[in-house]
Amino acid sequence: MFFLDYLYYQFTNFYYYFEKDGTHKASGIILTCGMLSWNLIFLMIVFDRFYAKNLIPDNKYAMLLYCLPIILLIGLRYWKFTSYEEIREKVKSFSNTTKIIADILLILYVIISLPVFIYIAAYIGNHK
Repeated sequence: MFFLDYLYYQFTNFYYYFEKDGTHKASGIILTCGMLSWNLIFLMIVFDRFYAKNLIPDNKYAMLLYCLPIILLIGLRYWKFTSYEEIREKVKSFSNTTKIIADILLILYVIISLPVFIYIAAYIGNHK
């Protein structure tokens, strides 16, 4: 099991408390894909702006083509091959220290990912 599985598991658990109709698994997949896509776009913006690599196309909707493999692979993995129940059983077998470390890493990933992405995007948007 790797970090992406744990990320999907925690996002799905978060939505499980709000969506009792069984759509929490789809919400977990969407949020996991969204998080990874935002990180890819963030890296492309940083490389394009600070390293002048010209990764970003002129059309902003063409950026979605870069995210399409992430969306397809993650969606296929968690919808068809690896189920939420399998991941839940693996997480239940974790020791308490492993759960604490994984939770801390997950929280750091989300905290670093979203606000830094929004700040850098706003900074670059104001300076163009």
